[in-house]
Amino acid sequence: MSISKKLDLAIKFDETKTTDGGYCIDGKEYNTYMTNTEWDAFKNTMLPSALDEYHAGGGDELSEKNGRPPKMACYGSSSRLIYKLSCHKKGFHYEKKLSTTIGGTANLDGYFEDDSRYIFAEAKCHEPYSPKTNSVSKVYEKLYNFINDQMIGNVEIKMHPRKCERYMDVAYFADGEKLEHFDLKQMICHLLGIATGVLNGELKQKQIDFIYLLYDPTELKLDPNTKETIDAIYERTCYECNLIDFATLLRVILTFLKEEKYGDVMSEECIDRIICKFTFALTSQEFYPIILQ
Repeated sequence: MSISKKLDLAIKFDETKTTDGGYCIDGKEYNTYMTNTEWDAFKNTMLPSALDEYHAGGGDELSEKNGRPPKMACYGSSSRLIYKLSCHKKGFHYEKKLSTTIGGTANLDGYFEDDSRYIFAEAKCHEPYSPKTNSVSKVYEKLYNFINDQMIGNVEIKMHPRKCERYMDVAYFADGEKLEHFDLKQMICHLLGIATGVLNGELKQKQIDFIYLLYDPTELKLDPNTKETIDAIYERTCYECNLIDFATLLRVILTFLKEEKYGDVMSEECIDRIICKFTFALTSQEFYPIILQ
């Protein structure tokens, strides 16, 4: 059994005090998921607006697909995690889509806006415990080279060509250490979305708070070997995240998009003000509700 599935079962046991049962499709039971009855009951408690947003989102979280249970029905689902911890906050939205300008769309797990600030949230539960692809579209090559030039000593992105000319193999480093678990590729995509929104006027120039919600598994009941592995990956993911200067990374991305795509729509002084009002917070499920207030 994979490490990520062991984590899912440990979360299930922590919440339900059993690992019995699971979601059934075509006679096959998936024991890391809620039962069909439990899933139906969970969906019936969800806010109608949230159901609409998840249905419209890019993650296809609520539907059976290719003979598999709905993603959100998994006990280690990040969408389930962020919904449960955010649904109390009036005006909080899910599956926020932002253009990246370069290519594709950034899909952020959570989004909130009031008169003074934006909150963007990304959630990770079992994702750090599974292998990540190192294949990236070559449309990012110019941006990655710009990041390398502007963030010497903090972030380095090593790129290698593939036989398929549309893609390249990529490795990410921070302070000279290879990032094995933290998903910097996705974070760059998210910051591209935020920067695009600021430059094209979709987002107003006000406080931007980014919350990175990483599930803390250290209190779960696991066999000693599995616990040692999972705790080490969690701690390493936190460590890797804390190596990165995200405010500077956002500044670099804003500057790149301004120079390459948007021209003189924003002055350097304006970019300075945006960065001064940007925060990044890594948090666990214990402290996320406090930060979200």
